[in-house]
Amino acid sequence: MIWLAAAVLAAVDFLRDVEPAHVRLALFIATVVVEVLALVTAVAGRRALPCDEPTRRASTAICVGLGLRVAAELRLGLMYLSAVPSVILKRPLLADAFFYGLRYLYIAADLALLLGVVRSLRGLRRSGLGIRPRPRDLLIFLLVVPVPLAVYALQAQVDPAPADAGIITFRLLAASVGGVVGGYCVVLAGAALQLGGTWAWIWGAAGVAGIARALSFVAAAAAETVMPRAGSILLEQGLLWTFACAWLLATALHWQHVRRP
Repeated sequence: MIWLAAAVLAAVDFLRDVEPAHVRLALFIATVVVEVLALVTAVAGRRALPCDEPTRRASTAICVGLGLRVAAELRLGLMYLSAVPSVILKRPLLADAFFYGLRYLYIAADLALLLGVVRSLRGLRRSGLGIRPRPRDLLIFLLVVPVPLAVYALQAQVDPAPADAGIITFRLLAASVGGVVGGYCVVLAGAALQLGGTWAWIWGAAGVAGIARALSFVAAAAAETVMPRAGSILLEQGLLWTFACAWLLATALHWQHVRRP
């Protein structure tokens, strides 16, 4: 319901010719709030696990990933609001680190989430549940391969020689890692369907989050090629909103599951 309400409001504002940058900023702020809630819920779920729980280390990695994600979003928020501290802007090295280096926090966050997903599968196996990915579930990775290729092709068509020389590399890496995270979560969800119940919903939601994250880079690279820039920007932020809501759903379901007596 939260996801649908925000999506509808953003669409209405866009159709009313509200400045796209304002719509994106409002949706971005809502996204950060939801990501903070997902982080808090993930930490609560981890604390509810016994120290000898096989999936506790996985929960730790997921908490780290969501925490890094929030830190990266706060950096981006400062840029959107033109509130970057002057002490950073006045020093070229600090400015380069802030604008070009810290964006890789997003990739670090995705890698931590990937580690958490891999550890979750291992932990569930150690717990004796006996789930295994099926060969047909692994076909989902075939859908991941075109994502970074699409990002590269679209980005090269929009701006063959961008002023930010590292943006293509960043988007390629982020789309690749995000796609792998999403694909792995979907595979894990398929395996968890063998158990039924909450685990399939948890990893299904995480899979939706990962795929939305990867597709957001395709939307960003599609500006002024496949669709108008304003529409692609809002689509990108909408996919990131989906990412945040899906992780909130996954962490909330996990917390509810582990705190049951």
